[in-house]
Amino acid sequence: GVEVIKALGIREGFEFNLLENYLKAVDYFLFDTQTEQHGGSGKQFDWSLLKNYWLDKPYFLSGGIGLEQIEQLNEIDDDRLFAIDVNSKFETEPGFKDINKLKQFFNGLQ
Repeated sequence: GVEVIKALGIREGFEFNLLENYLKAVDYFLFDTQTEQHGGSGKQFDWSLLKNYWLDKPYFLSGGIGLEQIEQLNEIDDDRLFAIDVNSKFETEPGFKDINKLKQFFNGLQ
């Protein structure tokens, strides 16, 4: 069947308890940076806020992730982290990715 991902903008004071309302409807959450606009901002949110995420539902991590975050990503010890969403930090122009940067990124992840 089709799996469902619920994207959420995370900011200081985000109420993770509200996610309980989605538990039966979604397969994953996607935690991204809260911005005024829709779509990618290329900005990272404060990942320490994830210490407040207490549900068992797996999640995608998104928001301004690039080569500079490899070490920080390798320090995350959370079995619920299912996937990493990368985009703008790897683009040479909108819609076109730098394959060498992507290879460097994936090779750096443990």
